[in-house]
Amino acid sequence: MEKTEWKVEGMTCTNCALTINRYLEKEGLKDVKVNFIGGEVSFEMNGSKTKESLIKGITDLGYKVVAEGQPATGKKQRVFLSNHLQRFLFCLPFTAVLMLHMLPWHIHFLMNPWIQLAICIPVYIVGMGYFGVSAVKSLRRGIPNMNVLIAIGATAAFIYSLIGSIGNMGMDYIFYETTATIITLVFLGEWVEHKSVASTQKELKKLEAQQKVMANMIAFDDDHKELIFAVENTALHVGDLILVKTGEQVPMDCKILWGDVHVNESLLTGESRPVHKIKKDALIGGSLVTNGTVKAQVTAVGKDTVLSNILTLVKQAQGEKPPIQQLADRISAVFVPAVLAISVLTFLINFFAFDISLTNSIMRSIAVLVISCPCAMGLATPAAIAVGLGRAAKNGILFRNAKSLELFKNIRTVVFDKTGTLTKGNFRVTGFSSLVLPEDQFRHLVFSIEKYSNHPIAKTITADWKANNPVNWKKLKR
Repeated sequence: MEKTEWKVEGMTCTNCALTINRYLEKEGLKDVKVNFIGGEVSFEMNGSKTKESLIKGITDLGYKVVAEGQPATGKKQRVFLSNHLQRFLFCLPFTAVLMLHMLPWHIHFLMNPWIQLAICIPVYIVGMGYFGVSAVKSLRRGIPNMNVLIAIGATAAFIYSLIGSIGNMGMDYIFYETTATIITLVFLGEWVEHKSVASTQKELKKLEAQQKVMANMIAFDDDHKELIFAVENTALHVGDLILVKTGEQVPMDCKILWGDVHVNESLLTGESRPVHKIKKDALIGGSLVTNGTVKAQVTAVGKDTVLSNILTLVKQAQGEKPPIQQLADRISAVFVPAVLAISVLTFLINFFAFDISLTNSIMRSIAVLVISCPCAMGLATPAAIAVGLGRAAKNGILFRNAKSLELFKNIRTVVFDKTGTLTKGNFRVTGFSSLVLPEDQFRHLVFSIEKYSNHPIAKTITADWKANNPVNWKKLKR
């Protein structure tokens, strides 16, 4: 079976990823993995469906598949009300005003149902522009998502209130504030969820940023004289010759041809001490040369580098489903129809069996819809997994698969295969002694000496003993 990987734009939350995942699985595709954070979608083609039909299906759901071989645009929409925070801030003032009529003292003009309708309409339009459109698209594909519950709950309260306004039935039939509150609070919840996930991805973005640096490429002219060109590391190819000097980042995986260096590989290995590398040793792209200069030959570029493979593994882990999420998906697959059925049943039992008033029966039915969205299982479970993997990466722990994250809770003993003592990866000055100079002058002098060094110990000293006026060595020489 053919392995297919796509970039899909428009996914903003776990609900989006769940919708696409269900659609692809419904089409009979295997090994489906969807990561809304990076927009990555991967699956195995089974031959029964064409890529064109799958792209059309995802497009009909409201998302855009980036053409294979082309990078995602990455452009953030600057359209008004293009994200959940903007929608929440827009709806909040209208909702707050609508809630004022529930105070112990009544504001007279807010007791007019038509004024409440006018205040509620902007919120309802914005809410249905997002939740309503998403709900219709999911229903059209036969994959009802959690937005169906939000849209139905808000619409039911709105239509009920509209009928009460037209029929002049009194304030007991007016619940415009319910419509506005549902929409506003869910926008707030969606934004909080999005922020919690996005805030954990900074470390991965740092790793990605470290893949793009300038490199010193070695070339030769007609007289076989060596020339050095500064190029982006993305322009390098396997076999190219490069020069890496003290303080520079190794641009790509390579093999040393000449020279020796000390390299800080803590980014990948966790070892805080620089590693001594000599001729024929391999250098890992993304590591930092702390001392020395080498000429090396590129051995891997792009997705074949060690750092790129690590990033790929972490991203794949975010798209994988551990057992707890697989269980949640199975339950949430029937959750929306079940909630709708319970809501209808609630109305029928209250109105016919217990002789509850029409108003209270409908409001109880709406309450069933409201408290069920968003579904904690369908939304919080994948969000928790993404946050957990992101927080682990932030602390230097990388998971190859999401299942390992779930099994991690069962670990009782950890055995480290590491030379020497366990460290945090950073040096710290714990003490010093000066037999000639006073302590302040000694620190000032050492800081001035180590200020321009890239060695890890030098960086620690300059960070701990920072001075405002370092010694000017050029003036001393004169």
